[in-house]
Amino acid sequence: MFSLQKQFKRPNGVLGWFVGKIMEVDNRKINNWSIRQLSLQDGDRVLEVGYGPGYCIHHICRRFPRTSVDGVDISETMKDTAWNKNATFIEKGRARLFVHDISHFRINDAKYDRIFSVNNYPLWNNQKKSLSHLYDMLKTGGILVITVQPRGEEERDSRAIQYGERISDALHEAGFKDITLSYKKVRPALTVCVKCVK
Repeated sequence: MFSLQKQFKRPNGVLGWFVGKIMEVDNRKINNWSIRQLSLQDGDRVLEVGYGPGYCIHHICRRFPRTSVDGVDISETMKDTAWNKNATFIEKGRARLFVHDISHFRINDAKYDRIFSVNNYPLWNNQKKSLSHLYDMLKTGGILVITVQPRGEEERDSRAIQYGERISDALHEAGFKDITLSYKKVRPALTVCVKCVK
């Protein structure tokens, strides 16, 4: 069981590929919900932190034909999976995939209109530093969305509420404003989405 939990944090190899498929199916509803929270405009430049198997990148690129999406994840296995899913968009230069820790990630001082992360925030090694880094990468007036659905031992509604409060406080400390919390009941547990503006 511990080995499987480790795979959800950093998918690797055949088992990691299998875990990626589970994540894509399990997260589909909250992925779609999170994308709606971004209030995307066609032509936006978007960054996804923790792209996993690449579902959100594919969904955004297909729906918004002038939008470009960068993705950063710590798993090489997920990069391979997401690459296969988004090969057409990557070949057209509309999507780019990177393997890196978000607290150190940067591409030529790129600035984004929208940044989002689904079920990845609890896995960040340095959340405070990462949020400060995301603040620097977001354009003034840009939107950041962080969604978390507690899983495993944390799978309870009260934990989602705690995450919402904790993330909200951390965003405020990082300099973000207009912070709003939304909750959605999606199996297996209540999910929180925290939205803010630079």
